[in-house]
Amino acid sequence: MSQILLVDDDASFLCVYSEILETNGHTVQTATSGQACLDLLQKEFFEIVVIDMLMPEMNGIELLRHLRHDYPHMMVLVLTGEGSISNAVEAMELGAFTYMVKPVEIETLLHNIRRAEEFYRLSSENTSLRSKLSHRDTSPTLVGHSSYIRNMIEDIQQIAPASSSVLITGESGTGKEVIVDMIHSASPRCKGPLVKVNCGALSESLLESELFGYEKGAFTGATARKIGYFELSSGGTLFLDEIGDLPLHLQHKLLRVLQEKCFARVGSTKSIYSDFRLICATNKDLKEEISAGSFREDLYYRLNVIRLITSPLREHPEDIPDLVQHFLTFYAQEMNKKPVELLPAAMELLQQYSWPGNVREVKNLCERLMVFARGGCVDADAIRTRLGEDCGKPAEEPSGTLRDADDQFQASFLAKRLEEQHWNISRTAQLLGISRKTLQLKIKQYQLKPL
Repeated sequence: MSQILLVDDDASFLCVYSEILETNGHTVQTATSGQACLDLLQKEFFEIVVIDMLMPEMNGIELLRHLRHDYPHMMVLVLTGEGSISNAVEAMELGAFTYMVKPVEIETLLHNIRRAEEFYRLSSENTSLRSKLSHRDTSPTLVGHSSYIRNMIEDIQQIAPASSSVLITGESGTGKEVIVDMIHSASPRCKGPLVKVNCGALSESLLESELFGYEKGAFTGATARKIGYFELSSGGTLFLDEIGDLPLHLQHKLLRVLQEKCFARVGSTKSIYSDFRLICATNKDLKEEISAGSFREDLYYRLNVIRLITSPLREHPEDIPDLVQHFLTFYAQEMNKKPVELLPAAMELLQQYSWPGNVREVKNLCERLMVFARGGCVDADAIRTRLGEDCGKPAEEPSGTLRDADDQFQASFLAKRLEEQHWNISRTAQLLGISRKTLQLKIKQYQLKPL
């Protein structure tokens, strides 16, 4: 439960509502003026402050400006009279969490306190994580210098300012979650929450209650109201990973939420509005899932407003040295060890390897290398030991004639590059160093089509 400060010049209000909040498990203190509030905050810590808009000497707006400047992470709830809604709107623009009209109902106050608690907890976790990442100089970013990495970063910079839904597809371990972090961090919603949900890691019933939240008594075991991820992500970003694993009946409900931006908690009929940006990711081919009847076509088109396709590491091996150096440095700091250096033969083996686990496998390998590091250098034998028998084996060659192999490679290569550039013919041709007409002929020759 929270440490709450009630600020109001009405002594009877403070007496009644502080008792109500304490009965519900909160620790409550009161202040009868804005200055008394500021004086108390210099001595004690509070997660939540509830302030009245209409107070003598220092009104609620003036007090809110002080709180936002000196205590930016504090949750501030404002109280206003029916005739002063404009003050409440101004307060929301200044960063208040929410407002309530006096006389406020007890259930409404308790509900908004719970919302503020959840938001504060989530915000604190994100702030702590960002602080750790900043300290270690490992803010989420794509590592490498290939054209793929450069183009992806450019796309992220263009996508971030919008609120459009984003669908990220690609093999497991190709950095989809890092891309989500980068989009959120570069967006106007960066100060809001980034809520991440793995749709494949939760049971169907649990996933629904986690997304929508539920009311007390909605089902066996629901002993208290729970705020769901849709509600928690309001003002920020909601990331649904493994969206291809979302059960069909929840796909229909998600579509409704995206269309209306409203939903109801499990066990309630009251509509709740939530302003979140949705980003989804999957390693499945959703077109195939649609054909198989396991994914809704209408939801696919709702999600697929902006499409990003991650490339497997084997298609941009020039980024391997950068990734290895990045992760070795990270784990050296993590384990308080001296950094190690890969000998040329060891790096050559890494660049020959096919990396079925993609960037995640590189990260895991670097962690193992640092755990077992005994000296300042890593040789080829150490790489073979850690990667196993497949290390250094050439990739499986395509069957058929040399002409067949060349056609197979060109078709696959062109399809990937076109998808990366969202089928912008001119831009893709320029990157490939060929004319627009030549690229169009190749597309026709290999019967390439957008996914």
